[in-house]
Amino acid sequence: MNSQPAKSKTDSGKEFLDSFLNSPDRLQILEQAVASARTGIVITDPLLPDNPIVYANQAFIDLSGYPMEEILGKNCRFLQGADRDQPELKVLRSALNEGAPFVATLRNYKKNGALFWNELSISPVRDARGKVINYIGVQNDVTSRLEAERRVSEFYSMVSHELRTPMSSIRASLGLIDDGSAGELPPPAMRLIRIGLQNAERLLKLVDDILDMKKIESGKLRLNTTLVDPKQLITDAINSLSTQAASAHVQLETNADGQKQFLADPHRISQVLVNLVSNAIKFSPADTTISVKVKQEDSMMRFSVTDQGPGIDAGDFEKVFVKFQQLDSSDTRSQTGSGLGLAISKTIVELHGGNIGVESKKGSGSTFWFMLPMVPNE
Repeated sequence: MNSQPAKSKTDSGKEFLDSFLNSPDRLQILEQAVASARTGIVITDPLLPDNPIVYANQAFIDLSGYPMEEILGKNCRFLQGADRDQPELKVLRSALNEGAPFVATLRNYKKNGALFWNELSISPVRDARGKVINYIGVQNDVTSRLEAERRVSEFYSMVSHELRTPMSSIRASLGLIDDGSAGELPPPAMRLIRIGLQNAERLLKLVDDILDMKKIESGKLRLNTTLVDPKQLITDAINSLSTQAASAHVQLETNADGQKQFLADPHRISQVLVNLVSNAIKFSPADTTISVKVKQEDSMMRFSVTDQGPGIDAGDFEKVFVKFQQLDSSDTRSQTGSGLGLAISKTIVELHGGNIGVESKKGSGSTFWFMLPMVPNE
């Protein structure tokens, strides 16, 4: 008995595409799709004087507030009103003259004069000879989104000025009491002071992480590079976490001898090391050791932090570097944190031209590492 071989998904897809392209209803389907789209779409004709609009869908009518008879035949600049000095418009005109695509967010105005922010994307349509015969403009009102982003930016500013400053003062005051500068206190009172100090430091760390993430998202995180000693970086990180390690009954050991100095931002690399070692302390059982090492591998400097904690499933490796990501996000998880530290660390390392990763096996501890290029001091 002869049997026909089963068709592959590729063959089936090709047959469907051929059927669609040869369908007499194809143009009607495309027209209905454009007309039904929820984003504003216009088509202009650059072969006519002033590149007028020759088509607009209902979403564009709703977006602009203009009826169809006041749209067709006009150049899209009518949405600009008298606001013709936007720098993006110069780029737009240049793109149209060159037959190039264009994407930008512009200040536009509805028929009633209301301002809206228009996320505009323009694409040229060419004939078989490559000549531009139309432009398609896809437009979205992103005013609400930009307003939300503005409010978030104001919140970050409030956090910076109204929360960080008093928290720094509280931490400093509690630190003076803790080290005996304000006089001796009975042991029960000192225990309460240390609890307050630890939580003040934790809250200040959260504020700093939020502000750093804002800098990252706005592209304003900058590096101040100088010649650094890798051994000193590790020593400083270990010293800053000695109290946390002692409270967790965890030992910290280092191996950083004989490494060359290189150019990096010492504050930011220390921040990465503190994040990695602090995480290792949080997840390490009592009476275990965390190893912090640095060594040169070819033209890269490799830092690593190895713990004897619960380990991480291979499928979760990428998740740990995503902001606000917690592998245990339940309300009952034993360890706290913002979920920002590793995401910030990844950005810092990548700004240096390096890379970061983790090696782990569930139940067998973890090694978090990052590698930085050995940029010479020229």
